[in-house]
Amino acid sequence: MYIYIYYRDKVLPLNLSISRRASFGDAVQTALTASLPQGILSTAVQIAYSIAVVFTFPLQAFPALEVVTNRRNSKGTSEETESTRLYKRNITASIIVCCLGFLAVLAIDYLGNVVSLLESLVGIPIALIYPPLIHNKLVKDSSRSTRVMNYCLSIVGVFAAGAASYTTLSSWGEGAEG
Repeated sequence: MYIYIYYRDKVLPLNLSISRRASFGDAVQTALTASLPQGILSTAVQIAYSIAVVFTFPLQAFPALEVVTNRRNSKGTSEETESTRLYKRNITASIIVCCLGFLAVLAIDYLGNVVSLLESLVGIPIALIYPPLIHNKLVKDSSRSTRVMNYCLSIVGVFAAGAASYTTLSSWGEGAEG
């Protein structure tokens, strides 16, 4: 099971990145579909990708929207009806989605920087910080050296996330595409 997860999360994306770089060389862009040669096939791929993004956005945003809307609407009074709560929830979700759309329009020229910043703030902690801490929490009878190595890996992850975030933010103005 662990081999499958390692392959899925580390080896496969690395191989795809290397083959993408080998295929397109220095002309590679942040969005892979923008690097495709012009033609009917690349247009079809771009349209299919756009449709997939539009239809999967609600699935990606649902957990975060649920947390925010439940937290915001939990402060309501007990005499509120279910339709009033649903109305408030939908208004809150609509405002969040509109803000995300506005942010996307503002950051469209900086897609590479946005992706890098998200990877440093979300991807690195998921890969390097949380797993060793969860392992220490779940495996109570692990050796002292294992626990220390887990903490060391988490500290390395914190420094890696900080360094990657700093690098991305310091080169933000240079990263405009287009």
